[in-house]
Formats: sequence, structure tokens, C-alpha cells
Amino acid sequence: MVRRLLVFPTLFSSSRWHLDRWIAEAGRVGTGKSFRVLDAGAGIAPYRKHFEHVTYETADFGEVDKEYSHLDYVCRLEELPMADETYDLVLCSQVLEHIPDPLPVLREIRRVLKPGGQAWLSAPLCYEEHEVPYDFYRYTQFAWRHMAAEAGFTVESLEWLEGYYGTISYQLMMASNNLPMIWLPVQLVFFVLSLVFGFLDTRFKITGMGMPKNYRCVLRRPGPD
Repeated sequence: MVRRLLVFPTLFSSSRWHLDRWIAEAGRVGTGKSFRVLDAGAGIAPYRKHFEHVTYETADFGEVDKEYSHLDYVCRLEELPMADETYDLVLCSQVLEHIPDPLPVLREIRRVLKPGGQAWLSAPLCYEEHEVPYDFYRYTQFAWRHMAAEAGFTVESLEWLEGYYGTISYQLMMASNNLPMIWLPVQLVFFVLSLVFGFLDTRFKITGMGMPKNYRCVLRRPGPD
């Protein structure tokens, strides 16, 4: 077997750049401590900084190797311990691919949302297996719409998280880090191209061709008539 090494680290990910900016938008939806946000599948809660001006609570299922002492709730996302209609907004980012049956999770998110509340969700379509063995699905736009309807949501927006250049950047990085060491010059070329395409993706978000790496969507729980 030819030895392969992670020679070039991921110095920049346009996906993280786009995701952080998008979640910052979620942080601007409400103001004041009466506005309540649940980060469902929060992990190490990297987005807490965007919600310091509201009441921000975290929940995760505690089955992967992460630090959970900072969480407000360690629970199954299919069985959230909160009362009905508790939150104005629920964030669930890069989580649903790790849930064996995502529909009950979406229904729980709807239950704890106030009428008219929003769910901000993202998940991959083109991404390597990770946090194994808790990695089950990849979602197309049609899966998103189907799940939203089945869970009782209306779709406010459904978009690519990053553009096609972001997908190319990711594939080039994967190719670079899986070549044999004897191909080091080619690895370097792929690595540099990955950075170039990642940078281009932050300037030119191309969505009319190819495949997205991730989808992002905003769902709304219907309010009273």
C-alpha cells in the first residue's frame, strides 16, 4: 500500500466563510432577551457569538467525541425536553446528516417553535463521511422540500450554501491530500488551486451549474390564520 499523508492543511474553506455569514444573518432576526433561540446539534457552539444579544440555548445528543459540559441540554433531538412553542428561532446546522431518521427531529423542531417561528437548517450534499459511524445521509433540494412538507413547515428559502467553485475547491483539497507522497508536486498544484477556487467562491457564487457542497434553507412554522 502506498502511504498517503495530509500534507497541506485546509487553510481556508469557503463553506465555513459562507456558513458563518449566513448564521450571522440568523442572529440579526431578533433582538432582546425575550427572543429565544435554540441551537439544536450545537456541538461546541461555535455560533454563540452571533446570538449574544438574545436568549441562546444549546442542545446536542452527546454521542460523538466532543466537549458537552457547556450545553444547556444533552438529549436526543427527536425528544427535546422543552415545552411546546418555546422558541422564536431554531438553528440546526450540519446536523441532519447525522440523524438516522431526520423527520422526527424536524417535527420536534416545529413543536418547540412558536407559530410563525423560523428554522434555519443546513446539511451537505457533496461531502466525505465524517463523525463516523454517525453519518447517514446527503440531501438534495427535493429531499429538503419533501421533509419540510412532511414536518409541517413552509419553505421560505432553499439555496446553495456556497457556489460551484466551493465544490471544486473542496474536491481539489481532497484530491491533494489523497495522492501518494511521490506526487508531491501535483499535490502542491491541487492545494494552490483549491485556495484559488475557494477565494473565487467568496467573490463569485456560481449556482447555475454543477453540484452544491451544501444546501441551506429557512423554514417557517405556519402561524395562526
